Amino acid sequence: MDGSAGATGPVPNTGQVIPEDIWGILCIFAEARGEPYEGQIAVGNVIRNRTAKMFFSDGSVTSTVVSPYQFSWMNSVDSQRTRVLKATWREIETAAKAWFESEHRSVVADALWYHADYISPSWAKSKEMELVRRIGRHLFFRQVTQA
Repeated sequence: MDGSAGATGPVPNTGQVIPEDIWGILCIFAEARGEPYEGQIAVGNVIRNRTAKMFFSDGSVTSTVVSPYQFSWMNSVDSQRTRVLKATWREIETAAKAWFESEHRSVVADALWYHADYISPSWAKSKEMELVRRIGRHLFFRQVTQA
């Protein structure tokens, strides 16, 4: 085989097939597309905070987003995963704007967790958790620092 891909020529070697920013954008779209814009930025903050702290992550956005049971849309039983991966640019445009804005604007400080207000995960009740902020239907948390 000569490495060509038909009439269009060889496949370029440009790095990741799905770039880091696309994983962040898709995660915001999946997790917060029905939330206020500021809530979408907040989800971007959580992704970036987890990536920086290597929280269930190898330090890349990709590993942060796809880490098992961290973001519901990536769970194999979540039906929206296919819908998200088939989204059009028009559908994800606001999430993209929020993703890039989350790099320079923090609306939930050092939050590493969030959940929707219609569920009550056990981790959120821990004395080690502190509510940072509620935005739309999402509640954002950080770990309480020990004195």
